[in-house]
Amino acid sequence: MRPETRRRSAARRVEGDEDVSETTTAANPKGIFDRSTKGRVLEPVAVRIERGRIQFFAQVLGVTDPIHFDLEAARAQGYPDLVAPPSFFAVIDQAANEERGRRGQPSSATLVNVDYRYLLHGDETYEYLGLIFAGDEISFTTTVADFFDKKGGEMEFVTFVSELRHAERGVLVRATRNLLHRLA
Repeated sequence: MRPETRRRSAARRVEGDEDVSETTTAANPKGIFDRSTKGRVLEPVAVRIERGRIQFFAQVLGVTDPIHFDLEAARAQGYPDLVAPPSFFAVIDQAANEERGRRGQPSSATLVNVDYRYLLHGDETYEYLGLIFAGDEISFTTTVADFFDKKGGEMEFVTFVSELRHAERGVLVRATRNLLHRLA
Protein backbone atom coordinates (compact mmCIF):
# COMPACT_ATOMS: atom_id res chain seq x y z
CA MET A 1 0.00 0.00 0.00
CA ARG A 2 1.33 3.42 -0.95
CA PRO A 3 1.57 5.91 1.94
CA GLU A 4 -1.22 8.43 1.70
CA THR A 5 -1.85 11.68 3.50
CA ARG A 6 -5.27 13.25 3.81
CA ARG A 7 -6.04 16.62 5.31
CA ARG A 8 -9.37 17.73 6.70
CA SER A 9 -9.75 21.26 7.83
CA ALA A 10 -12.69 22.70 9.70
CA ALA A 11 -10.93 25.91 10.69
CA ARG A 12 -11.12 28.69 8.14
CA ARG A 13 -8.30 31.12 7.64
CA VAL A 14 -9.39 34.70 7.98
CA GLU A 15 -7.59 37.52 6.23
CA GLY A 16 -4.92 38.80 8.59
CA ASP A 17 -4.92 35.56 10.57
CA GLU A 18 -1.31 35.19 11.64
CA ASP A 19 0.11 31.86 12.67
CA VAL A 20 2.00 32.96 15.74
CA SER A 21 3.53 30.10 17.68
CA GLU A 22 4.39 30.64 21.30
CA THR A 23 6.34 28.28 23.47
CA THR A 24 4.97 26.53 26.51
CA THR A 25 6.61 29.10 28.75
CA ALA A 26 4.76 31.99 27.06
CA ALA A 27 1.44 31.31 28.75
CA ASN A 28 -1.67 32.94 27.39
CA PRO A 29 -3.22 34.90 30.29
CA LYS A 30 -6.68 34.15 28.86
CA GLY A 31 -5.76 30.54 28.15
CA ILE A 32 -7.39 27.41 29.49
CA PHE A 33 -5.10 24.66 28.19
CA ASP A 34 -2.54 23.25 30.60
CA ARG A 35 0.60 24.07 28.64
CA SER A 36 2.81 22.28 31.15
CA THR A 37 1.73 19.05 29.41
CA LYS A 38 3.65 19.88 26.23
CA GLY A 39 5.80 16.89 25.26
CA ARG A 40 3.83 14.46 27.42
CA VAL A 41 3.24 11.04 25.88
CA LEU A 42 0.14 9.21 27.06
CA GLU A 43 0.70 5.59 28.02
CA PRO A 44 0.10 3.31 25.00
CA VAL A 45 -3.27 1.57 24.96
CA ALA A 46 -3.93 -1.73 23.19
CA VAL A 47 -7.12 -1.81 21.12
CA ARG A 48 -8.45 -5.03 19.55
CA ILE A 49 -10.13 -4.28 16.21
CA GLU A 50 -13.54 -5.92 16.15
CA ARG A 51 -15.14 -7.13 12.92
CA GLY A 52 -18.59 -5.92 14.01
CA ARG A 53 -17.34 -2.38 14.61
CA ILE A 54 -15.81 -2.25 11.13
CA GLN A 55 -19.05 -3.55 9.57
CA PHE A 56 -21.22 -1.10 11.51
CA PHE A 57 -18.92 1.84 10.74
CA ALA A 58 -18.87 0.97 7.02
CA GLN A 59 -22.67 0.73 7.02
CA VAL A 60 -23.08 4.09 8.77
CA LEU A 61 -20.75 5.74 6.25
CA GLY A 62 -22.48 4.11 3.29
CA VAL A 63 -19.28 2.37 2.19
CA THR A 64 -19.96 0.15 -0.83
CA ASP A 65 -16.65 -1.72 -1.16
CA PRO A 66 -17.38 -5.19 0.28
CA ILE A 67 -13.85 -5.58 1.73
CA HIS A 68 -15.16 -3.50 4.64
CA PHE A 69 -18.25 -5.59 5.46
CA ASP A 70 -18.08 -8.98 3.66
CA LEU A 71 -15.43 -11.37 5.01
CA GLU A 72 -15.50 -13.61 1.91
CA ALA A 73 -15.02 -10.61 -0.38
CA ALA A 74 -12.09 -9.36 1.72
CA ARG A 75 -10.42 -12.75 1.69
CA ALA A 76 -11.05 -13.13 -2.05
CA GLN A 77 -8.98 -9.96 -2.53
CA GLY A 78 -6.12 -11.39 -0.44
CA TYR A 79 -6.82 -9.71 2.89
CA PRO A 80 -6.75 -11.75 6.12
CA ASP A 81 -10.01 -10.22 7.38
CA LEU A 82 -12.21 -7.15 6.94
CA VAL A 83 -10.33 -3.94 6.12
CA ALA A 84 -11.07 -0.90 8.30
CA PRO A 85 -12.05 2.22 6.30
CA PRO A 86 -9.48 5.07 6.55
CA SER A 87 -11.64 7.18 8.87
CA PHE A 88 -11.88 4.26 11.32
CA PHE A 89 -9.14 6.06 13.26
CA ALA A 90 -11.94 7.92 15.11
CA VAL A 91 -13.40 4.63 16.36
CA ILE A 92 -9.98 3.45 17.57
CA ASP A 93 -9.36 6.80 19.28
CA GLN A 94 -12.66 6.49 21.14
CA ALA A 95 -11.93 2.87 22.14
CA ALA A 96 -8.51 3.94 23.46
CA ASN A 97 -10.11 6.73 25.52
CA GLU A 98 -12.66 4.27 26.93
CA GLU A 99 -9.82 1.95 27.97
CA ARG A 100 -7.93 4.85 29.56
CA GLY A 101 -11.08 5.66 31.53
CA ARG A 102 -11.34 2.07 32.77
CA ARG A 103 -7.72 2.31 33.93
CA GLY A 104 -8.32 5.62 35.68
CA GLN A 105 -6.04 7.43 33.21
CA PRO A 106 -6.91 10.75 31.57
CA SER A 107 -7.75 11.10 27.89
CA SER A 108 -5.64 13.55 25.88
CA ALA A 109 -8.47 16.11 26.16
CA THR A 110 -8.64 15.77 29.93
CA LEU A 111 -4.86 15.90 30.25
CA VAL A 112 -4.60 19.30 28.54
CA ASN A 113 -7.72 20.66 30.29
CA VAL A 114 -10.10 20.98 27.33
CA ASP A 115 -13.12 23.15 28.16
CA TYR A 116 -15.90 21.95 25.85
CA ARG A 117 -17.80 25.25 26.23
CA TYR A 118 -15.10 26.96 24.13
CA LEU A 119 -13.79 24.04 22.08
CA LEU A 120 -13.65 24.01 18.29
CA HIS A 121 -12.13 21.45 15.98
CA GLY A 122 -9.11 22.78 14.12
CA ASP A 123 -7.59 20.66 11.40
CA GLU A 124 -6.30 17.14 11.14
CA THR A 125 -3.83 15.34 8.93
CA TYR A 126 -3.64 11.56 8.55
CA GLU A 127 -0.75 9.61 7.10
CA TYR A 128 -1.86 6.09 6.14
CA LEU A 129 1.10 3.73 6.12
CA GLY A 130 -0.65 0.37 6.24
CA LEU A 131 -4.05 -1.27 6.42
CA ILE A 132 -5.89 -2.14 9.62
CA PHE A 133 -7.72 -5.48 9.71
CA ALA A 134 -10.37 -6.98 11.97
CA GLY A 135 -8.61 -9.03 14.63
CA ASP A 136 -5.56 -6.75 14.78
CA GLU A 137 -4.34 -5.57 18.13
CA ILE A 138 -3.27 -1.97 17.71
CA SER A 139 -1.18 0.09 20.11
CA PHE A 140 -2.51 3.66 20.29
CA THR A 141 -0.22 6.43 21.55
CA THR A 142 -0.74 10.17 21.69
CA THR A 143 1.79 12.94 22.30
CA VAL A 144 0.92 16.50 23.30
CA ALA A 145 3.10 18.09 20.63
CA ASP A 146 2.54 21.84 20.86
CA PHE A 147 0.48 24.81 21.98
CA PHE A 148 0.12 28.08 20.10
CA ASP A 149 -2.10 31.15 19.93
CA LYS A 150 -3.68 33.20 17.16
CA LYS A 151 -5.57 36.47 17.02
CA GLY A 152 -3.54 37.98 19.84
CA GLY A 153 -4.45 35.17 22.22
CA GLU A 154 -8.16 35.12 21.41
CA MET A 155 -7.72 31.57 20.09
CA GLU A 156 -5.46 28.98 21.69
CA PHE A 157 -4.52 25.71 20.00
CA VAL A 158 -3.18 22.35 21.10
CA THR A 159 -1.57 19.89 18.68
CA PHE A 160 -1.78 16.14 19.30
CA VAL A 161 0.24 13.58 17.35
CA SER A 162 -1.10 10.02 17.55
CA GLU A 163 0.17 6.74 16.14
CA LEU A 164 -1.56 3.45 15.53
CA ARG A 165 1.05 0.71 15.61
CA HIS A 166 0.86 -3.01 14.92
CA ALA A 167 3.50 -5.16 16.64
CA GLU A 168 4.64 -6.77 13.36
CA ARG A 169 3.62 -4.28 10.65
CA GLY A 170 4.78 -1.13 12.46
CA VAL A 171 3.07 2.26 12.29
CA LEU A 172 -0.17 2.01 10.31
CA VAL A 173 -1.58 5.51 10.82
CA ARG A 174 -0.04 8.75 12.05
CA ALA A 175 -2.48 11.55 12.87
CA THR A 176 -1.83 15.19 13.68
CA ARG A 177 -4.84 17.01 15.11
CA ASN A 178 -5.43 20.53 16.37
CA LEU A 179 -8.11 21.53 18.82
CA LEU A 180 -8.75 25.12 19.81
CA HIS A 181 -10.45 27.22 22.41
CA ARG A 182 -12.11 30.35 21.11
CA LEU A 183 -11.68 32.68 24.05
CA ALA A 184 -13.43 35.80 22.73
